[in-house]
Amino acid sequence: MKKKLNILKKIDLLKKIEEAKIKQKEGNFLEANQIFQELLKSNNDSFDLLFSFGLFCRDLKNFNLAKRIFLNLINKYPSSINSYILLAEILKIENKFKDAERVLQKAVKINPNHGDLLYNFSLLYFALRNFDYATVYIDKAIKLSINNDIYKILKSEIYINKFKIDEALNILEDLNNINRIKKDKNKEIRINILLADAYLKKRKYEEAEIILLKLIKKYKGLEIAYLNLSILYNDKNQLSKSIQILKKGINLSPNFTPFYKNLASFYRNSGQLKLAIETNLFIISKNKFDFNSYYELSGIYDFKNHKNELNFLLNTKLENLNPNSKIYAAFAISNLLHKQGKFKESAKYLKIANDAGMKYKKSDLSLKIKHTEFYRSLKIKNSKNKYFKNSSNYIFIVGMPRSGSTLLENILSLNSEVTDMGEVSFLEESIKEAKDLKNVYDLYEKKVINQFKSSIIYTDKSLFNYMYCAIISNFFPKAKIINCIRNPLDNILSIYRANFLNQSFSFSLPDISSLYMHYFETMEEYKTKCGENIYDYYYEDLIENPNNVIPRIINWLDWDWDGKYLSPHQNKRNVHTASSAQIRQKFYSSSIGIWKEYKELLEPAIEIIKTNKLLGEKISM
Repeated sequence: MKKKLNILKKIDLLKKIEEAKIKQKEGNFLEANQIFQELLKSNNDSFDLLFSFGLFCRDLKNFNLAKRIFLNLINKYPSSINSYILLAEILKIENKFKDAERVLQKAVKINPNHGDLLYNFSLLYFALRNFDYATVYIDKAIKLSINNDIYKILKSEIYINKFKIDEALNILEDLNNINRIKKDKNKEIRINILLADAYLKKRKYEEAEIILLKLIKKYKGLEIAYLNLSILYNDKNQLSKSIQILKKGINLSPNFTPFYKNLASFYRNSGQLKLAIETNLFIISKNKFDFNSYYELSGIYDFKNHKNELNFLLNTKLENLNPNSKIYAAFAISNLLHKQGKFKESAKYLKIANDAGMKYKKSDLSLKIKHTEFYRSLKIKNSKNKYFKNSSNYIFIVGMPRSGSTLLENILSLNSEVTDMGEVSFLEESIKEAKDLKNVYDLYEKKVINQFKSSIIYTDKSLFNYMYCAIISNFFPKAKIINCIRNPLDNILSIYRANFLNQSFSFSLPDISSLYMHYFETMEEYKTKCGENIYDYYYEDLIENPNNVIPRIINWLDWDWDGKYLSPHQNKRNVHTASSAQIRQKFYSSSIGIWKEYKELLEPAIEIIKTNKLLGEKISM
């Protein structure tokens, strides 16, 4: 009899839990919470109740309470793997990746063959961009459940991020042909979004565009499709179309913040700085903790008409922020203090920002040096080949980031015969794809033709192409290489101030300095081997005497002179780099020698630069 009563009691409890879930789905969170609270008074040992209430708290973003509930469940029911998974999921949302990893490691000791646990391990490493580990765990999960669509979808996404695009397409196209997928809206959407992303990575813009437009037509108000379509048009350098599609998305979903973030970025890149400022201020008005927008604003606005927002930023307790927000907030504060001439205070926040960045991302210095050394060892033949004539179409702009390269490209692109390709990765991709280096030119040219309209001259401003000067000299023998040189310490400081999340060496002054040294020595060697194709452009000389320097560059390129080259600030082209706001201004010299204001901060860099005699002379002048 007692057993029967317990069963009935459990059935009643499960019914009430279901009732709370229905209330939650309907948006009646208060009523759902009241049901849970009433049940907890007499059933606080029920696994089903505590688990459901933990999920409820997680969905309401009450993470602290949700974590306590799942920790309690782990202590009471240590064999319940889902409690570990959900606790790790919340820790991951809070950017506490190490804690999340420890929780999952405990769980895998209990059950090493739990598919969803392995899947969540893969998700964690995917979030950390450790794609090799992510692959290991998703392969284990798939082995346990060969027909699990969700596992395969994640594997395709990992492949896309590892640039194994064909492998990703094989998985996605197979999934897209399965009938059950067509009946599952969420899976269908995710697969097609990833398909479009894969095609975009292959620069198959037409195929990607068709998929995204079909999704928009089928699922009205699908924000991710509008967002990705705007990115596609941006990649095609069609910023007006990017802005147009974002505005359509905003009309359908006015509260979707990523629309405004992209819109602000595209406004800035197209030179519409007033609209970029207004859009970022709007984002902050909706979420005062959006430090990414504060950072964007700090480069183009002084907050003189928004004192409350400025005070909020300056008084933010950085130690209470997650790593990503801390980085953006500290860089923003440093930028604003720099503008005010408060350089010592600016240096303090600059160090906080970059120290946080070093914890967030491991430096890629050793990889860059190793990569450079491999190609530096190639012999330069200096012989005529079948590419001799056609390669004269290309100008490679190389050097370190923040060396005046965007200004140079702005000058060169005033020539109506020039197509400025910006920071394309065509050469690196072509080298990786080539089975024989003799095929690099053909692969490169194919990428250029696929993405850009036919032109007489193309500029390629992927700065780290300095690593491949030997390949350029051998297989693009008539191409021009312009080496951008800036005062070492001004250059190092500018990189350190730039928040280059995709260049992780940039968070460390010793690493920036070491890479600068290695770049400089590499180019000195290349100039002895193929110097006739390399022109040294000195940023400071151009700023201080543009009337002499610009004509010399134009003459070296064997172009006809035109006075318009002296007014690059009037160039209306779209710019997609960190310098997109600065190049709208006339030549200005305020950044020349600015390193002296940060001399104390730069001591590690000074010690490294001094070890090279030529560079040491540059910083002692």
